[in-house]
Amino acid sequence: MPRVHNQARQAAAYDHPFEVTVGSRDTPERVTMAITPTPEQTAARDVFTAGRDLALVAGAGTGKTATLVQMAATTRRRGLYIAFNKAIADEARTRFGSNVQCRTAHSLAYRAIGSRYQERLRSQTRLPAWQTARRLGITRDLAVGKHFIKINHQARLVMGMIRRFCYSTDKQVMARHLETVTGLDNVGQEYLARTLLPYATRAWEDIRSDRGTLRFEHDHYLKMWALTGPELAGDFVMLDEAQDTNPVLEEIFLNQSAQRVCVGDPAQQIYGWRSARDVMTGFPAESLHLTESFRFGPRVAEEANRWLRHAESTLRLTGRGPGESRIGEVHNPDVVLCRGNADAMQEVMAFLDRGVPVALTGGGDAIQRIAAAAEELKAGKRTSHPELFLFGSWGEVQDYVENDKAGQDLKSIVRLVDKYGPEQVLRAVGRLSAEGDAKVVVSTAHKAKGREWATVRIGPGFAAPSADDDGLPRDVNPAEARLIYVAVTRARLGLDLKGVAWIHEYEKGATTRTRRLAELSLTGQLRHPDSPVSHFMARHLPATAGPQRDYHRYLATLPHPVQPIDVQYPDWSGIGHAVDYRLRLSFGGNLGPAVAHGVSLLEGFYQLPGASHGHARRQLSTVGRQLLERIDAHLADPTVHDDNSLTRLCYVAASFEDIYRTGQIRRFSMLAEHDATTALADLVAAVPPYVIEDVHAQLALADRPLARFRALPPSAKVCGPVFAGSADVPADADYILGGLLLDCKSTKDPHRLGRDEFHQLAGYLLLDYNNHYAINSVGLYLSRQGGLIVWNVEDFLTKLGASAPLATLRARLRADLREELKAQDLRG
Repeated sequence: MPRVHNQARQAAAYDHPFEVTVGSRDTPERVTMAITPTPEQTAARDVFTAGRDLALVAGAGTGKTATLVQMAATTRRRGLYIAFNKAIADEARTRFGSNVQCRTAHSLAYRAIGSRYQERLRSQTRLPAWQTARRLGITRDLAVGKHFIKINHQARLVMGMIRRFCYSTDKQVMARHLETVTGLDNVGQEYLARTLLPYATRAWEDIRSDRGTLRFEHDHYLKMWALTGPELAGDFVMLDEAQDTNPVLEEIFLNQSAQRVCVGDPAQQIYGWRSARDVMTGFPAESLHLTESFRFGPRVAEEANRWLRHAESTLRLTGRGPGESRIGEVHNPDVVLCRGNADAMQEVMAFLDRGVPVALTGGGDAIQRIAAAAEELKAGKRTSHPELFLFGSWGEVQDYVENDKAGQDLKSIVRLVDKYGPEQVLRAVGRLSAEGDAKVVVSTAHKAKGREWATVRIGPGFAAPSADDDGLPRDVNPAEARLIYVAVTRARLGLDLKGVAWIHEYEKGATTRTRRLAELSLTGQLRHPDSPVSHFMARHLPATAGPQRDYHRYLATLPHPVQPIDVQYPDWSGIGHAVDYRLRLSFGGNLGPAVAHGVSLLEGFYQLPGASHGHARRQLSTVGRQLLERIDAHLADPTVHDDNSLTRLCYVAASFEDIYRTGQIRRFSMLAEHDATTALADLVAAVPPYVIEDVHAQLALADRPLARFRALPPSAKVCGPVFAGSADVPADADYILGGLLLDCKSTKDPHRLGRDEFHQLAGYLLLDYNNHYAINSVGLYLSRQGGLIVWNVEDFLTKLGASAPLATLRARLRADLREELKAQDLRG
């Protein structure tokens, strides 16, 4: 049954037209207007008044807040609207009725916990870094390789760890909360993270104490509140801008028992780089769309839809703006939107050269600090800039950005400083105008989010995709397409596409570049909404909310996932494969064909980026064969290897499987440094201790939930099953155990599992065209929590909204896939 909240049954009846009150609830000037909702808004209102959870995907300019106001006005139930910042919450408070509180997450946390720390919050004097270091017990500079990190920088990094911890859903401070320190290699990063972790733990203890002496910030009490697992007051909770949500708030929202409504536009998710999460995708609720944009007309909507396609979004907009929008050259735009800070500063300097008063959204502080640091380094002085403090000269910075892949994000700003000189950059920042006084505004696309202008020019920085090994341009990166979609939808009337003009030529050659989606694996197809499998799921198994609700209810009963504490960059993928292999071996199976295929690729003449040639490559393939022989020996006699040795072998095996999956030896693979002397013993010895500990912690959790499957006869245990339909869609599942199709997930973020994972289970089930495995149930096993959730097949398909019985679905999928393959062949 759908999740329905009892209070919804008391919702007031409503008639058209719909009445919305505008103005403050506390002033007599409030005006009531009659607004006729669109059919899409009416559909959203109907789901809300029925008491069901709702994910409302609202495209740019489609009136999401107005829709939420309409929905809340249909009931006398008490509600809570949560906004990203105070300005949005204050504005919403003037629009919602008195039954809805409009708050930020911080204001909720302050009322619950933060008020206890109000004296520390009032004392906002910034502690000098040396004082913070002294209070933490940091007393000496730290040698990391050839670098020395002074105590003040150590203190800053420790407090940065606290800040990143407060943005996470982790329960304790961990080494991975250390930021990347520009100029350090991976070994140095890991050493620094482990060294600073005890100080970070001490810092968090101080911050939590009423008598603490470290600087206390608003994010601190938000994290403390989140760790209590708060239950929000209200019969319904509305989360705005849900596509870019603080992970802490995401977890709180998902754990509420009240009716939940999240609204946003996943195609506008542009802050993933700072750990923001998209709550919308995978949220276990009915999903509806608002597609009529009242900001712009049809031409801008067409351009927005172009980028929505490249962003792999199913959303398509219709332009219903009050004026005609046009696309073409705009000589005097209101705003120029650029990719990055350096791109924006170049535009600023060009306008200043022409004598045009210009404003830079957010100001020029970041550019100013880099330019000032460049002056210091050019003068032979050290700098305190948080990204450049390890460098002894500007020449070292230049060498770093040109020759180290880790320095690519600094390259454009360094080249800007080199082109104009730091003095000229600093003068330009000093000549910036306030927006009200400027003739033109320059902004990055990120900082333009949530704003709009009459005329917009797309500025520099949005580069066309690079070419692949065959000389053909790669697909547009979906994250880049989302950012460009945000940029083009800031325009109401005029849009100049100068900065992305390359898209026209790019799309003319699309037929030679388009990936043959029908040839992707099952999981690959599920990531592409235009793939044959995704189309089939949308038509025949469209409703994943039911299984997702079951899953999230069960998830709430499980402990927090086990995970490494003192490692900055755990090899999540390698550990996940190692756990999978150990479980397969415990069921009597082998590692699966992918490892052997990876070894075989080394033996052939295939071009493998990252692999050596000649004897070194042959030696690595020999090592792979020796590893497989060791595993075979274990299967013949389980006493041959102890637990540690077996786990080490399994972790090494993961690197060979990665060769098969990616067609290369990746830069961070443990095989990357292989040569003609590489031996299996070397690789086994190189397995980090944390890997052993983490794998064994997960295996210990598996003892109870998986014990009954180990007792099954060998014929009832199939590891890595391949299906009749795998010839049409490459797919191999994890296990079939006594009729249970089981997928193992070694994830530290289990609440992120959603639609694709349930369709993955359904895909495996349907690809067993001839019912060879007699699958009668499907399930997920969460190895970091020891959690097992199972559905019988009939119930699972019913909850997915199956359009037909299992046998019919299998036949339809086979027919659809083979028809698509024929069509692909005809298209060449």
